[in-house]
Amino acid sequence: MPQAHQGKLVGEPPTIYDGDRKKTTLFINEWELYWAVNNDNALMINPYRRAMFFLTYVKGSRVNEWVMAVNRWLARQIQGGIATNDERLWNEVASSFTRRFADSLAKENAQAILRAGVKMKGEDIDAYVVEIKELIRLAEYRFDVPQTIETFTDGLPTGLYQKILELDRPRSYEQWKQAAINRQQDYIHMKARLKAHRGGITTSRPRGWMPQQMLPDPNAMDTSAGRTRGRIAGSEEVNLATMTSNTYAPRGGFLQRGRGGGRQRDLREVECYTCHQKGHLSCNCPQHTWNRTNNQHNWPPRQS
Repeated sequence: MPQAHQGKLVGEPPTIYDGDRKKTTLFINEWELYWAVNNDNALMINPYRRAMFFLTYVKGSRVNEWVMAVNRWLARQIQGGIATNDERLWNEVASSFTRRFADSLAKENAQAILRAGVKMKGEDIDAYVVEIKELIRLAEYRFDVPQTIETFTDGLPTGLYQKILELDRPRSYEQWKQAAINRQQDYIHMKARLKAHRGGITTSRPRGWMPQQMLPDPNAMDTSAGRTRGRIAGSEEVNLATMTSNTYAPRGGFLQRGRGGGRQRDLREVECYTCHQKGHLSCNCPQHTWNRTNNQHNWPPRQS
């Protein structure tokens, strides 16, 4: 490792750069750290010597041509009367390295991102326009070629793209960009107006396809199946006087009284819905298991 006249360099030297573009950023970071640790060393203070020292860490078949060209350029500057402590010497070497290797890496990364596709995030059209414009610039693509316009439109939401194509029919990249900005701003403005018109309250639909269960109205008529059967059964006429001793005794309540709790009804002409015999209601029919007594097991045959 080269040594300065005034003390040794400290810290780990940067990794030798061999032209691998995937390692470009790592190499630059290592060099800047190494320079920061040794910034008071005479070798790093002098711009010319700093540049020559930097070239010693750039080696390989893919970078040798650039190293020799920069070395010849430095020699011509010194021979032409430029002082070794002129900071322009280092600045030009660093800029040349960045243009040749670091910018190429950024170009390849931008091209890879554009090939993968860039999508507009949410409703932020401004951020999308800035992001894709910078990527196109880094990738060194032309803006008005069909491929670039297609890349821009592919990242727009489908609804926004269809609206622009239907109403604006742009042709150039700038027309597409401006139409997207204008249509998205109109959409956001209309959305805000609708929200303000509704008082800031938005109704959300229930998740899933099942309808929400409505709360029962206490004043609504009960039309459930059980209550409907009860009302139909209640329309049968009841007369306890004609019932035999073996007949199941009614349990009282709504079925055994008229409206308003009046007199009992006559069951003599009432036909049971179960056995079609007269004298009792279907709910009190002895053929039902719940009306059987312990000593009743066989029932008279039902008349046809």
